[in-house]
Amino acid sequence: MVFEKSLTSMVKGIRAHRGKESDYINVCVQEIQKEIISKNMSTKSMAILKLTYLNMLGYDMSWATFAVVEVMSTSRFAIKRPGYLASAISFTDTTDVGLLTINLFKKDFGSKSQYESGMAISTLSSIVTPEISRDIVTDLLSLLSSSRAYLRKKTVLCLYRIFLKDPPALRTCYPKLKDRLGDEDQGVLTATVNTFLELARKNARNYLSLVPQLYHILVNTTNNWLSIKLLKVFQLLCPLEPRLQSKMVEPLTNILNTTKAQSVEFEAIRTVIRTQPGDSALAGLCVEKLQAFLNSSDRNLRYLALELFKEMLEFPEFKEKLQLPDLHEKVLQGIEESDITARRVALTLLDRIVSPSNFQDAVQKLMEFSRKAMPNDEFLCTILRMGARDRYALVEDFAWYLLILAEIGRNMDSAHAATVAQQFVDVCVRVPQVRPYAVTLCLGLLERSPSSSPARAAAGSDASAPERREASMDVSTPMIGACAWIIGEYHADIEKPAEAAFLSGAKCLLASKPLQALEPAIQSQCIWAAAKLYLSAPLHAPEAVSQLHELLNSSLPTFVRSTHVDVAERAALALHIATFYKADAQQVAAGAALFEEPLLPVHQEAQAALQVPQGLDLEQEFFPQEPEQAAFMPVGSNSQDPYALAATYKDDLGFLASSEARQAGATPASSSSGQTSSMFYLQSKDRAPQASQEAGATPTPAAPEDPLVAMRQKLEAARGAGGLKYQVMREDIGGVPGGTAGAVGSSAGGQAPSASSSATSTLPTFPEKELTELQGRLWSVCFRGEHVAVYACVRSPNVRKQLLRIDLRCERLGAPESPWSVSDVSLRFPDGVTAQEADASSGLLSLAPGELQQRSAKVKATIGTAPFLSPGAFDMQCELQYTLNQTAGETPATSSRESTKFGLRMPATTFLVPRVMTEDDIAEYIAQNSTALLSHQTAQALSFAVTGNSTDLLSVVGRCAGLCHFHGILNASSDQSKGQKFLLVAGPASSASTSALEGQLPLPANANIVCLCAGLERDSSIELRVTVKACRKDIADDVCSQIATTFRELVEGRLRAE
Repeated sequence: MVFEKSLTSMVKGIRAHRGKESDYINVCVQEIQKEIISKNMSTKSMAILKLTYLNMLGYDMSWATFAVVEVMSTSRFAIKRPGYLASAISFTDTTDVGLLTINLFKKDFGSKSQYESGMAISTLSSIVTPEISRDIVTDLLSLLSSSRAYLRKKTVLCLYRIFLKDPPALRTCYPKLKDRLGDEDQGVLTATVNTFLELARKNARNYLSLVPQLYHILVNTTNNWLSIKLLKVFQLLCPLEPRLQSKMVEPLTNILNTTKAQSVEFEAIRTVIRTQPGDSALAGLCVEKLQAFLNSSDRNLRYLALELFKEMLEFPEFKEKLQLPDLHEKVLQGIEESDITARRVALTLLDRIVSPSNFQDAVQKLMEFSRKAMPNDEFLCTILRMGARDRYALVEDFAWYLLILAEIGRNMDSAHAATVAQQFVDVCVRVPQVRPYAVTLCLGLLERSPSSSPARAAAGSDASAPERREASMDVSTPMIGACAWIIGEYHADIEKPAEAAFLSGAKCLLASKPLQALEPAIQSQCIWAAAKLYLSAPLHAPEAVSQLHELLNSSLPTFVRSTHVDVAERAALALHIATFYKADAQQVAAGAALFEEPLLPVHQEAQAALQVPQGLDLEQEFFPQEPEQAAFMPVGSNSQDPYALAATYKDDLGFLASSEARQAGATPASSSSGQTSSMFYLQSKDRAPQASQEAGATPTPAAPEDPLVAMRQKLEAARGAGGLKYQVMREDIGGVPGGTAGAVGSSAGGQAPSASSSATSTLPTFPEKELTELQGRLWSVCFRGEHVAVYACVRSPNVRKQLLRIDLRCERLGAPESPWSVSDVSLRFPDGVTAQEADASSGLLSLAPGELQQRSAKVKATIGTAPFLSPGAFDMQCELQYTLNQTAGETPATSSRESTKFGLRMPATTFLVPRVMTEDDIAEYIAQNSTALLSHQTAQALSFAVTGNSTDLLSVVGRCAGLCHFHGILNASSDQSKGQKFLLVAGPASSASTSALEGQLPLPANANIVCLCAGLERDSSIELRVTVKACRKDIADDVCSQIATTFRELVEGRLRAE
């Protein structure tokens, strides 16, 4: 073509048509379509080059793949080069014409020009597929022996991409690739080491045989880049070969003492950290080198030093060698770095090295940085994370920490407002001595928060007074709720005289107009906190009772009419209390009994211990929802004009005027005043200057004092007087505060403990987190074949959601040099049981996608519990599927899909739930079912050897009851010298399933399983006798065996306390 457009011209044209690039490109594509069918290969090559450029901009070129292959087949290097470039960029695994390139590659591999061969090798690495690899790998092996180092280097690098696509090719190429470790060319040697490094990242154990050669290269090389790659390889190999650790001391010491390349020095230090013990002299040398990095003027070196210090702190033996005070100062300097990556590393490192002695200094620095930097979430998140660590173990002055939380929480836009509010409440609950200070601080915050109308009045609503708006602090919504809760719960700690504080606090809590803009949960907290102030006023602020009564009566009706059910219900309850007790202090004092019992810190998972009563469906709505059309249909609309509502524009103005007058609490204004105050009234130009003069004549009220400044001064005064000593409750309660652990769960089959059971006490319950951690150790082999084994760990079911979690893992069996490999391991559950994580179409749960190297990662399977009706041991019939591959020597690779069935053992007691019953209830149950229970019982005598006093019988039985889902009772009247007696009771979880698994027979309604356990502690042993009574003999046998196994694991096995 005479007027053929070059790539340069097309790019200039695209830039010239700014705003109309798409139109111009469409024209260019049409021209390219004509040029591609040209018989002139130069024209076709230029068209492919232009099309490749457009493909990089996002335009499709799959329609031109055959033309790309045609250009690749030409003999001239300048013409075929765009074809190779286009194929490398646009070809994918699904490109059909990719197979046509095999012969082209083979032809170009034998070219006299090494650059043509190199271009073909580079392109092959980008478009290789398993099919292409199988046909071309032998040609690449011949190139490994090429006399030209340029081709050997490119071939070695290309082989790694081939191994990724076609793993069996590694067995074929491994011997010749290993020979390249002796190559004389440094480029080829570096490429070979780099290829082995990437392969070792996949499975380092396969390359331990290369250690002698790699070690020889490391000792003798002077190439910095090669040294770095070798050190990275040894970081992977040293943990697999214990003897290699001591062998690496000499070369690492030489590198650290002689190298001038900081990159090599850095990699050597990292190798020492990852492979050498921290108490060695080499570790001390590394710390000295890192100190020099940390003091460097180069920002990049300081960042790398912080990274290595962070990694070093993960090992306790290294931490002892660090000079933490000096490091603390350097880390604080690193926090000021402008580079966000370096700043994040410094914050992470600060979190790990901070101690109670320097915690306050670190927090003050972070607060200063947070005021300067935007966004400041990283600094604030670090403060909150450090403060809450180990139940506030770093905090020595809790009043000061509350000030920090208050300063963070008063930011309306803070992303950590919920965390701040939670910690604010948690500190007050755990530290009784800080509550008076906290209550005063909360009152100050609420008086100047958005929910406080006095605050707005003090700050002024005039838009021309910005300095007054700044004086009115904003407090985040979660923080308002936390302050309300603390004031309502710890009102007794308000400083005396408390009348003014009670009254101002209640006014802030019930400021109707701003409060209604908050979330419903916050409104409910404020309303109930105000009610608590009213009910406790006769004891702490008797002169404020009448005023509080009037305030509740005047403010609460607004909230009773709230559209939020929780707010309306809480407001109605508080209003009825105020109406019932009135302003009589003696009557009001009777209501203070509601708050006599103190609240204690409760474990966050304690709610999960509550059992849902039988027949209660939490997912079912209490009342049917009213259709939206009926709820929001306009009243009195005109059928002729669907846009005309009954209320007119004039009616809207009158309604707004009257509502504003009521909200202002003034007498009804005249029509003119109502119009001027309306949002629809446009002020006249004549009145505007007068209004501004009047506004200017109004004296500006004094800015309200910042409560944090006042509280900080109070804190300094308290410190000068000696300060306070805080006692922190660091332990959580596993159940409902004030009650026994057994009262946490009330199931359908049990009743509340009666007063007659004074001779018994409930066994202590253990936190769910601890029991979950213990269950995570109980792995068992559920299948072991010739090539693969499957392990399972059955967790406790979620009774409310009727779900059960099973952790699964698989392992490849056989010697590492075995010609058999396993891939794509999956599991199918029986009909009626479906895992949520399984593939929806096939129903298979993938245990190990791809090739199974040694042992797969843990896979979670969540199944429904409805098909399991029996609490006995049960083998769930599952099907294991996997692909078996064989590659042995010259034998062609073969693969087959294997399938085998096995039983996944569900332990007895898995589907039990605790029955909260008293000893009298159990005796009555046994008497009513004596015939069946006496004939269906199983007993076992157990004896365990113990060392020292590390094993406590009470805790062992309590943990066993928790792991086996029993409710435990201790006979407190038994003589411990003669042994202790326990009663464990449980029942099957209720299930409405009609599709039970084969072999699952349900127990009778209200059936229970009772275990009588007698134990005696001796000097070096524990004697136990376990008797299980059930309505079926097989159930009694299975449950007794499971309880005995659990006891054995707790005392002598995997669950034994260290």
